[in-house]
Amino acid sequence: MKNGLLFAGVLLLVANLALAQKQEWAVGLRAGEPTGLNIKKYLGSGNAIEVNLGRNGWGYYRGRNYWRGEFRNSIVLGVNYLWQKSTKTQGLDLYYGFGGQLSSRRYWDSDDREEKDAVGFGLTGVFGLEYFIPDVPISVFVDFGPYLELVPATAWINIDAAIGFRVNF
Repeated sequence: MKNGLLFAGVLLLVANLALAQKQEWAVGLRAGEPTGLNIKKYLGSGNAIEVNLGRNGWGYYRGRNYWRGEFRNSIVLGVNYLWQKSTKTQGLDLYYGFGGQLSSRRYWDSDDREEKDAVGFGLTGVFGLEYFIPDVPISVFVDFGPYLELVPATAWINIDAAIGFRVNF
């Protein structure tokens, strides 16, 4: 009980400190492709860098044609440079950008009839909306964008899409 109250008190203190300062960082979770950890560094002047670390293969990707077979799943590290613009709706921002994605993936090789691993690298684009909840250091977002693999499956294209939340501090 005491630990719970202490945790709640620390959480409220951090939230109040975050409200009193200009947001510079945000950490949260995203669900979709990829699903995982999301970190955002606001650079000022409407720019940001976003890092995603997670897994693909929960939905859209799984079972899709890939290189010499069928896509199974992957561990993904993606980095995007973003331009973020305010909209006419208070607290709602539009963002877009581009970057790269490195992945360690598993696929079914239909020629050899076995699962194989590959390291992939490609380019990403992103377009999204982020809503900053008033009086709370939390934002929610939805985004999507193309992924164009360069190696090993040159010109393999898929769409990444996700929803999520971030704690801003």
